[in-house]
Amino acid sequence: LVIADDKCGGKEGLELLEIAQKEIPTATRLLLTSRVNDDAVQAALKDKLIYRYITKPWLTEDLILTLNNAADAYRLSEKNHSLTMEKNDLERTVRDLEKMADSGGGADKAASVAVQSAQTQVTAGEGDSAAIIQAILDVLYIYHPNLKSNAIRTMALVKTISEIQKMEKLAADSLYQAAALHDIAIPGVDRPIIRRWLRDPDKCSRDEMKIITQHPNHAVEMLKPYPVFKESIPLIRAHHEDWNGKGYPNRLKGETIPWEARLLRVALDFCSKHADPIQAMLDIEELSGDLYDPDAVRVVAKAVPLTEMPTAEREILLIELKEGMTLGRDINNANGFLLFPKGKTLTQAMCDKLFSIDRISPLEPYVLVYC
Repeated sequence: LVIADDKCGGKEGLELLEIAQKEIPTATRLLLTSRVNDDAVQAALKDKLIYRYITKPWLTEDLILTLNNAADAYRLSEKNHSLTMEKNDLERTVRDLEKMADSGGGADKAASVAVQSAQTQVTAGEGDSAAIIQAILDVLYIYHPNLKSNAIRTMALVKTISEIQKMEKLAADSLYQAAALHDIAIPGVDRPIIRRWLRDPDKCSRDEMKIITQHPNHAVEMLKPYPVFKESIPLIRAHHEDWNGKGYPNRLKGETIPWEARLLRVALDFCSKHADPIQAMLDIEELSGDLYDPDAVRVVAKAVPLTEMPTAEREILLIELKEGMTLGRDINNANGFLLFPKGKTLTQAMCDKLFSIDRISPLEPYVLVYC
């Protein structure tokens, strides 16, 4: 807050506030004055040179109330500024990655959207890993709900894995952090590309996959400023490496892949399936010895029934709705009329009704459900 009297030494109060506006443009400015009807004061109020004026003489209660309101106005302004900066950073990141796709540039050009967002929320500095993780999960949810859903499910599963493996605290913490942060670079890629990739990587073009396969390296670059995540970085870099050596980004093979990264790979793929746990594990076991380390598969299979999976939201196509699914977001018709509210558990008749309406007047093709 900048508070100026009508007369401040040899300067007019408004003159001083004009200087303050240039020096500290985000500050909230107040004027103490007895000239409330003065044209200059009214013009300053209209032009937002001052937030409020305080009439002299003032009552203490009025002064305190005005100061509190001014402080609230400043905090709101700073929050809006922060949100605007995050939006601009995201747009800049997308442009950078588009240039990278054309030029084949390096990972150092990718702006760290999620970590920048975390920086605005972490006041305790580099050591506040929980705050950074939560901020990044929030960014992932906004970008695509499935990313946060996959992350928090995997975090729960690797916590069980670390317990049954009796991991030391450092290794357990690193695995947990990697489960949370492995996809932090994904918000730098166009959303339509990621939607296709999450549904079926084979639907992505070669150029699109070239961008996606670099996201582990980009994630590493984004986390380097945070020493607290140092031990999780090798796991994040290797979370898409295959046991057969055909993964990415470095085509590591077999035991050259860190053990915790092998565990993470199996856990991530299991949690991303959002299928019946038994069927999902059977699908994983079919690829044991090919995509996955057989020992890692056995560990995850042991941990799955011992893990209480958190409730999360995932995005699916409207046509994929089934009886028993619970909506994570309202479904409205083309005119904005509410058809079914968030939290509604669907019957087959409700699904059929939605499909019928969609054939006549197309609805939003993507819906959120709880899983």
